[in-house]
Formats: sequence, C-alpha cells, structure tokens
Amino acid sequence: MKIRVILPTYNEKENLKILLPRLFEVFESNGLNGDVLVVDDNSPDGTADFAEETGKKYKVKVIRRKEKMGLGSAYVRGFKESLKDGKDIVFEMDADLSHDPKYIPKFVKKINETFDVVIGERKEVKGWNFYRKAVSWGGNFIGRNLAGIKVKDLTTGYRAYRKGVLESIDLSEINSSGYAFQLEMLARSLSKEFKIGSVPIVFNDRKGGKSKLSKSDIMEFFILALKIRLGYV
Repeated sequence: MKIRVILPTYNEKENLKILLPRLFEVFESNGLNGDVLVVDDNSPDGTADFAEETGKKYKVKVIRRKEKMGLGSAYVRGFKESLKDGKDIVFEMDADLSHDPKYIPKFVKKINETFDVVIGERKEVKGWNFYRKAVSWGGNFIGRNLAGIKVKDLTTGYRAYRKGVLESIDLSEINSSGYAFQLEMLARSLSKEFKIGSVPIVFNDRKGGKSKLSKSDIMEFFILALKIRLGYV
C-alpha cells in the first residue's frame, strides 16, 4: 500500500529537521511504502527550501503556495495531489512534533481492519494550559452535541484516510480553513457511511514556533457545527 503523510507548514523548518528523519525511520523499520508531501504557505524561515533539500535524501514532495491560505485548503490541495499520485492511505499530521510518527503502523493496521477513517484519539495531552484544554473540550462538546458528530475526539488533527473516502467526498465543496476543517471532514465521511476507527495517542504540545489556532478559527468551528445541525453541510 502506498502511504503518504501530508504536512501543512508555515515556519516549521526547525521542527521538520526532527520530524522528517523520524517519519522515514518509521516507514523503513515497519516495511511501509511511505512518502511525505509538504504544503508550505510561503514560510519566511525557509521551510520549503529545507524540505526540498531533504527530498534529495528522502521521498519528500513540496507544494509551494504564495501566501497563508489556511489548514483546510492545504489539506485539500494535498488530498488532490495524493489521489493523482495514486496513494492508498493519506495521513493528516501536524508538523510541530505534537504527533508522534510511531503511531503510523497502528493507523495502517486499523485501516486494514476495514476502517475507512482512523483518528488519533488523544488519551493524554502534555503541555497544554487551562485555556487550550478548555478550547479543545468545548470544540468536542459542540461537535458532538450541536453538529451531532458522535466521535469522541473529533477535533484531533492526526488522521488517516483510505483513498476511497477522499475519492467519494467532493473536495471542491470544502470551504473550512482552520480548526473547523477536521469537523467538516468527519461530517462528510459519516454522511457517506464510512467506518471511523481510532488509535489512542499521547499528544505533546509544540516545543518550537507558535500555535496557529486563533479566535476566528473557533468562531468558524461553531458556525460550521450549526450548519451541519441545520443540514447545510
């Protein structure tokens, strides 16, 4: 099976120096046919240049975008490119070292157990303050009770999709840019009756750089949940 990990980036050069070798070590040690797609939003720190240079050693592909366009659009671009490249399993993963690559084989095993979407369910979170924990709890509460998405950790950004899911969803209809993108993908997957599984993970808050979560992301999430409840998504 051809596996791809999509990494949306903005000023993640220092984190990629650690993450990319770890990813390929996991691929190699577990006999996985994997590669990485970096979708970079014109990072001023040279993230895209570093990723392309690393591509001389590892299987890393880079898409350069001219400006910051949001997490959701980065993944949609990555999904389309991955389908074009014939990938069988496509991962979402944060580039900030919060998602440990060691869990990838467990995701693949779940996919092989006939699950279509597998999420990394955060059983332990390290490094979050009270505010960040409250935002996460609130997002999950709203997603389950307002949008009606009965998935325990529906805001997690560590995921794997079988290619059939991405082929069935009309990716051009996805408009969510940030935090809400994760909710929209689950809603659209469930509407197509795809089977969702989970893998328990430990989440480590980023050590370098700054969080991309903003108040506008939180508002977008709430509005999307309401649209899902009303049947507009």
